[in-house]
Order: sequence, then structure tokens, then C-alpha cells
Amino acid sequence: MSGPETNGWQAPPPGHRRPREMVRVLGVPNFALFWTGQLVSGTGTWMQTVAMAWLVLQISHSPGVLGTVTMLQFLPMMLFTLPAGVLADRVAKRRLLLATQTLAAVQAVVLGILTLVGTPQIWVLAALAFVLGLSNAFNNPTQQAFLPELVGRDLLPDAVTMNSIQFNGTRMVGSALGGLVLAQSSAAAVFLLNAASFLAALAALLLLSGADLHQPSGERPGRRALREGLAYTFHTPAVLFVLTSLAVVGTFGFNWPVAGPLIAQDLLRVGADGFGALMGAFGAGSLVAGAGLIVLGAGGRRRLVAAAAVLAVVLVALGVSRSYPVSLALMVVAGTSGTVYTTTANSMLQRAVPDRLRGRVMSLFVLLIAGSTPIGATLLGWGADAFGIAATIIGFGAVTAAGLLALVGRGRSA
Repeated sequence: MSGPETNGWQAPPPGHRRPREMVRVLGVPNFALFWTGQLVSGTGTWMQTVAMAWLVLQISHSPGVLGTVTMLQFLPMMLFTLPAGVLADRVAKRRLLLATQTLAAVQAVVLGILTLVGTPQIWVLAALAFVLGLSNAFNNPTQQAFLPELVGRDLLPDAVTMNSIQFNGTRMVGSALGGLVLAQSSAAAVFLLNAASFLAALAALLLLSGADLHQPSGERPGRRALREGLAYTFHTPAVLFVLTSLAVVGTFGFNWPVAGPLIAQDLLRVGADGFGALMGAFGAGSLVAGAGLIVLGAGGRRRLVAAAAVLAVVLVALGVSRSYPVSLALMVVAGTSGTVYTTTANSMLQRAVPDRLRGRVMSLFVLLIAGSTPIGATLLGWGADAFGIAATIIGFGAVTAAGLLALVGRGRSA
């Protein structure tokens, strides 16, 4: 799948490359360093997100407060991701990544120390969550746009798949590990582990060989850069389809930092151990998906829609279930379908977008998959307070399915 402007490069068909050929990109020293560093730091970040949600719920005993704090963590991605994409197309990406990772590390250290010495007030947790979101708003689109500079055009399809697995797998696996460490130790331990994880990312960025970086093609964006990126998106049907589906699934299908603790505490009546196991099952599903995607290679629209549909059904089933074993199994399926969906969406966009627009279009990807969380988290928290957790989660699954059906129907009639 490609847009009208791909610099003469066409992606091979889905499943074209065997696993041995695809993972060869890890033989590129710069990419291997970067990928490993981001794998470690990304996992730590999602560990912190889960532990933060559990801590806020234990302090406030309010789904609404939890939704608000989660909203504040992801709000900067809604506000700043698009300008960050423009910035990523204008400046040296490695320097920008060093700045964002340093900010996130400092935030994690402060959070860990404050939690270690006492119980922080909710407003302190909310402020530190906002700082982390600010770092991620600039880090994530820059990370996506940095790939061609690390590997060049020939290996870009392989890098896209491996980075997608890392980018989305850390979300799933980090959530699981955060729950497990929280159950076995404390929130402070999770926060300090996250702080340590940034050492790997910073070291990797400093060790990259500047001589081996590939210079991006095309001119740097001008004053109308953001408008140009949006125009490209709205006039490229393949890209618009993916991003529209992300708006629906990101808002209603990816609210696990809020949904996970609420399911564990209020529907299943389990403590930190049970919550950790639930998130562990979620991460196990993500690992299964990652292994499967290495074998299957890049996917297309059919796989994207199927994964989103499964995710919607799982949400409804989780709202209905009061059986802990059943919910564990459903969380495995949730992790699998979520990783397949986000990785497929990421790969489809990376294959379609030209180099000179990559930062801006991938910033839309980040905006819709994570920047939509403030809306979804707030609605989920308010809905749980007003209508109950079960009804709200079932409703979110139903809305995801309905939005998906409308999008597919519109695509067929277009």
C-alpha cells in the first residue's frame, strides 16, 4: 500500500519477507543500539503508567480522579504532538531524543523519591504525570521519524516492523511488568526502575555513529509545514483510513491504564497480586502477537480491521465477566489483538509516507493512538462513576465496534 508520493519506493507485499530476512535489520549497529535502548526505556515508561494508575486509585478510591490524572498524562500528546512532528522534520532528531529522554528520566527520579519517603498528594502525581506526557509528546513522533536515518530506505520495511513491535510491545509488556512488580514490591520500586531504564536509552543515543546516519531526503519543512502534512493525510485515502480507525480505537479501545485497575478492583475483587497477573496476561498476549508478526510480516487493511474487531469484542466480554480465569484469558486476547492492530497501523503508515512528511504524519499516529487517551480516560472515569464500571466498559466495546463498522462501510461505498 502506498500513497501518491513515495519517492519511488514500493513496499513488498505483506508476508513477503521471511523472519530471517526481516530481523537482519538488527545487524545494523545504529539500529540495534537504538532499538534496544528504546525497548528498555519504553517498557519502564509503561510500567510507571500502570503503577501510577493503581496508586491514584488506592489513594483517591475514585474512578473519576483516576481518569483525570490519566488524562493529564496524555493531554500533552493531544496538545503538542503535531507541533512536535514539525519540529522532528526540522531539527537533528538525535539531539531532540536526548532532551526528551532526559526530561522523562528526571521526572521518574522525582516521582520515585517522593513515593519512597511518603504518600504523594494527588496534585503532585498529576503534575508529574503531565511532565511525562510532555516528554512523550515530543519523543514518540521523533522516534518514528528517526528510522530512515538509522537504516536507510532499503531496510526501512524491516526497521518499521521491528520498531512497531518494540513501540507497541513495550506498551503491553510494560503494563504487565508494572502490575507484577507492583504486586511483589511497591509503586516506588516501579518508579525507580523506570528511572533506571532511561540510562539504556540515553547511552544508546550517545553511542550512535553519526557517520553512519542516513541524511533525510527532501527539503526541510517551511512555515506551512503542519498544513502540508494535514493536506497530504486528507488527500491520501489509505493514510486517512488508518488514522480514522486510530481515532476510534485509540479513544475507546486503548484505555488499559484506567480499565485494568478498575476491572481488577471492582469487577473481579482482587488485590495487587491479581491485578499484576491480569496485566501479565495482557503482556503475554502481546509477546505472542510480536512473535507472530515476525513470521507473518507486514499486514494490510484486512488485518487491521480484524484486530480492531476482536479488541471490541474482548472489551464487551470483560465488562460481562466476573470470572477471574475467564478475564485472564480475555486479557491475553486483548494484548494480542491490540499489538496486532497498532503494529499493522504503524507499518501501513510508514510504508505509505514519504521521508519529508514522515515526522508530521507519524505525529498524527502518535496523537491518535495516545493523544486520544485524555478523552477516553476521562469518559471512562466519569462513566464508571455515573453508570458503573461494567456498563461503561461494555459501552466502550460497543462504540469501538460501531465506529469500525461505519468506517468500513464508508470505505466500501467510497
